[in-house]
Amino acid sequence: MQTLARSSSTRRRSAAADVALAVAIGLVAALAKRYLDFSLGIPGHAGVGWIAVLVSGRLLNSRPGMATVAGLSMGLLAVPVGIGHSLGYNVLLYGMAGALLDSGALLRLPLHRPWGAMLAGTAVHVAKFGFIFVNAWVSDILRRVEVFGFLAALVNHVAFGAAGGLLGWAIWRGRGRLGALLNTRRSA
Repeated sequence: MQTLARSSSTRRRSAAADVALAVAIGLVAALAKRYLDFSLGIPGHAGVGWIAVLVSGRLLNSRPGMATVAGLSMGLLAVPVGIGHSLGYNVLLYGMAGALLDSGALLRLPLHRPWGAMLAGTAVHVAKFGFIFVNAWVSDILRRVEVFGFLAALVNHVAFGAAGGLLGWAIWRGRGRLGALLNTRRSA
C-alpha cells in the first residue's frame, strides 16, 4: 500500500513558525521603509515598499493575527533600523497598519487578486495618512493647512498605497510561479 505525503503547499506551519515568519516580515518591512525612501519630496512615495512587504506577507502567512504581529514588529524594529519617530509612535502607526490588514473588512478582500491587493494597500496607506494627519493636528504641529496640499498628499497616498498593494501581490504571485518553475525543473 502506498501512502501519499502531504505536499508542502498544503502543510500547515506551527504557530511558533508563523509568529517567527511574521516577525521576519516586519523586519523586512522596516528595512524597506528605511532604505526605499529616496527623499523625492513626494508625500507617500516610501509607502510602496513597506506596504508591498506587508501585503505579500499577509498572503504568505494567512494565520489570523499574523499581519498585526508583522506590523507591531515593524514598529518595534523601526527605531533600531533607523526610521525616525519614537518607539510608541512607530508601534501605533505600523501596528495599526498590520491590524487593518487583519481586520474583518479587509479579510473579505481577495488579496490573491490584483484589485483586492490594490484596495488593501490603498486602505492601509490612507489609514496611515489619517494617523499622521490626526497626530499632527492634535499635537498642534499643524498650524495652517492648505486644502490643495492636503488633497494632493491624500491622492498620492491612495496611488502609492495601490502601487504597494499591487507590488505585494506581484511578489506573492512571482513566488508561486518561481516555485512551480523550480519544481518542474527538478522533476525533469
